[in-house]
Amino acid sequence: MNAAERRLIAYATVAHALVHVAELTYPALLTRIGDDFGVRAVILGTVSSMFGWAFGSSAIPAGFLTDRLGSRRVLLYTFTGASVAAVLVGLSPNEWFLAGTLALLGLCIGLYHPAGISLMAQGVRQRGLALGYHGVAGNLGQAAAPVLAIGLAVAIDWRAAFFFLGALTAVLALVFTRVVLPVQGQGEVVVTGSTVVREGAPQRRVNHFLVPLLMVYAAFVVNGMVYRGAITFLPKHMEDLVNKDLGGVFVTVALIMGAMGQYAGGSLSQRFKLERLAPLLTLLALPALVLTGIVEGAGLVVVASLFICLYFANQPVFTGLIADYTPAGAVGRSYGVSFFAGFGLGGTGGVLAGVLVDRWDTSAAFLGLSGLLAVTLALSLGLWAMSERRTSATVVMEERPSAQA
Repeated sequence: MNAAERRLIAYATVAHALVHVAELTYPALLTRIGDDFGVRAVILGTVSSMFGWAFGSSAIPAGFLTDRLGSRRVLLYTFTGASVAAVLVGLSPNEWFLAGTLALLGLCIGLYHPAGISLMAQGVRQRGLALGYHGVAGNLGQAAAPVLAIGLAVAIDWRAAFFFLGALTAVLALVFTRVVLPVQGQGEVVVTGSTVVREGAPQRRVNHFLVPLLMVYAAFVVNGMVYRGAITFLPKHMEDLVNKDLGGVFVTVALIMGAMGQYAGGSLSQRFKLERLAPLLTLLALPALVLTGIVEGAGLVVVASLFICLYFANQPVFTGLIADYTPAGAVGRSYGVSFFAGFGLGGTGGVLAGVLVDRWDTSAAFLGLSGLLAVTLALSLGLWAMSERRTSATVVMEERPSAQA
C-alpha cells in the first residue's frame, strides 16, 4: 500500500472504532439501565432493536449521500450528530426518552458504514486486507466499549459513559472539518476481488449478478438478526453464567477475538474465492453459537470467543461480495442497502432474543439465534453453487472457440 492508502485506512479505522464504541455502550450497560428504570428484558431488547432499526435505516440515504457528496462530508455529519445524540441519551429520564434518543444516536452513526466501506472498497487496491483492518478496528471499538462504559458506570454513573462518548465524537467531528481524505476520483477506480478495474475496461453484465446480490442482501438481514440479538444479550449472558462483576471484562475478551477474526477473514479474502469462504466460515461458526447457549462458566468465555472470531471472520467476505456484485458507480448505494439490511432489518434480532430471554433465559436466546445462522449457511451454500456454475460456463465458453479453431 502507498502512503495515501495508509492514510485513508487510518482515518476510516479510527472512525469505525468509535462508531462501534457508540453501538456497544448500551448493551454493556443493559443491566444497570434496566435496574435504574425497572424494566423487563423484552423492553430492553426492544429498545436495542429500535436502535438497530435506526442504525440501519440511515444507511440507504447515507449511500446516496456518499455517492453524491463524498465520504468526508458524510463522516462529518455522522460524528456531529452523534455527539449531540449521545449527550441526550445520558440525560434520559425514562425508558421512552431513552428509546428515542438511542434511535437518534443510531440514525447518526448509521451514516458511517456506506461512507467508510466505500473508501475501503474503491480507494485501496488490496481491498480484502483493507476491509480486514477496517473490521479489526470496529471490533477493537466493540471490545473497548464494555470496559469504558462499565468503568465509568462504576466510578460515576451509567450516564457518564454517554457523556464521554459525546465528547469523543465531537472531537472526531472537528477532525473531519479539516482533514482531506486521500481518495481517488469518483468512479476512477472500482476494486473487484484483488484486481483494480479502471475506467474504460470492459464491464460485466449487471443482470448476471442480480440474484447473487439479492442473496447477499438476504444474508446480511439474517446475519444482522444474529448479531443484534447476540451483541445485546452477551454481556448479560456472561454476567449470569460466568461472573456478575466481571461479565463486561469477559465480553471484551470475546470481542478482541472478533478483531482477530476480522483480520483473518480479510487475509483469506485476498487468497481464496469469497463464495467458497462464506459457507465454510458459517459452518464453523454455527456449532460455536450452539455451544454458547449450552456451556457455562469459563468454558462459555472460550466458546463465545470462538463464535465471535468466526462470525466476524466472515464480515470481510460478505462485504467484499457486495462490491463484487455491484455495478460501477453504485457501490455507495449498494453498501447503503446492505447495511440497512444488516443493521436495520436485522435489528429485529434484539426483540426476538428479548422475548426468548423473558420466556426462558439468555441460553434460550443463543440457541434460537443458532437457527437463524443456519439460514445464512443455506444462503452461502447457494452462492457457492451459483458461482461454481458460472465458472464452469465460463470455461466451456473459452474452450469452445479453441475447439472450433
